[in-house]
Amino acid sequence: MEKKVVPTLINFKEPEIGAILVNHLENKKKTRIALILMGLLFLGASSLFAAGTEKKECVFKKIASVEARGIVDIVTSPLEVVATGKREIKMHSRLWPVTYVPRLIGNLVVRIVSSVNDVFVLPWYVAWGDDTPITRGFDLPDYAWQRD
Repeated sequence: MEKKVVPTLINFKEPEIGAILVNHLENKKKTRIALILMGLLFLGASSLFAAGTEKKECVFKKIASVEARGIVDIVTSPLEVVATGKREIKMHSRLWPVTYVPRLIGNLVVRIVSSVNDVFVLPWYVAWGDDTPITRGFDLPDYAWQRD
């Protein structure tokens, strides 16, 4: 009765405990290249698990930062007069005298409502991860002095 030789990567030998990598390729250069390629294949797997490792900020710090943003926005909302003027001149170079007043009123209302929302309403939703101000929905920056 003749034994068949079946090529395998791992050979369990009776006297030894554990697995021994068997070199079925006669050429050691090919074996090294195969091992390097397998190592490179498994090298990228560790980066897949790195997405959830960021440190989460404390809920109370998030609430404090949202309320601080709202208070700063209330105090600096008069700067919207200048910021709206700059934006309107940039967007409508010839019609800005006509569009300035309606846009200024709209931006002031949005900014004040967003800051009141940041101070009184949004801290209750910060624990669930929603801390976006209303101004972002109207394509306004978070603060009046920021550029678009």
